[in-house]
Amino acid sequence: MPVKILTAPGDTAGKNLLKNGTNYNTVHDATAATNAGNADNKFTLHAKSGSNYFIRRGILLYDFRAENIQIPQNIKIIRAQIILNDASVLTPQTNGDKIRVGWVSNPETFGDFHANDYDKAKYGANHYTSAQVVANGADNKVIELDNKRLLKRLELAITGRTWLHLVIRNELDYLDTTATANNRVWFDRPNADDNPLQLRFFYRTNNSRKNAGSGAGTASVNGFGGDSISAGTLSGFGFF
Repeated sequence: MPVKILTAPGDTAGKNLLKNGTNYNTVHDATAATNAGNADNKFTLHAKSGSNYFIRRGILLYDFRAENIQIPQNIKIIRAQIILNDASVLTPQTNGDKIRVGWVSNPETFGDFHANDYDKAKYGANHYTSAQVVANGADNKVIELDNKRLLKRLELAITGRTWLHLVIRNELDYLDTTATANNRVWFDRPNADDNPLQLRFFYRTNNSRKNAGSGAGTASVNGFGGDSISAGTLSGFGFF
């Protein structure tokens, strides 16, 4: 079965949206973050420090426009994964080391980041993956995109040669569990850092329309082939 590994085609990027305040429910249910996105590796945070609460929600913006990828349009996605590197994890609370990936169904600005995409009402309620543990220091950590609806959104974005907005949330944020300490899952972005996040997916092609030269074996994009994933090292990180 053909497989593709993408790092950061076109204008693909990852940012996180931060909200903080002294009332947990106000922070959790806010309809906008403090800005349009922080360009660092702090993808998910569910924390309390003193009297203040902090929540970060990661946004991955994939650019599948035609000029950026070399993938047949007539494909069906069978399985997909996100590969994380340089994980920095703290989990004083149960489930603080777990994340879920979902779909931003109604982004404020299609093809760009916006503070209003912090609003969890913009996320497809039935498009989340299962909660998956990330260990501190992990490299090559596979996060399965194990939701059929989410896989379909990925497929439609690729075949439609358009953008895909994904959200990454800490499990405590997803469960709406009040933070009592600093829970975080941080990792390298797809468009920056020394061991960038990668998207890997397995697919089938309609043989009657198969592009010339596309074989049944492993394909590659941007210099990556098959299951080739580079290992990394744990970087130093701040608190919030």
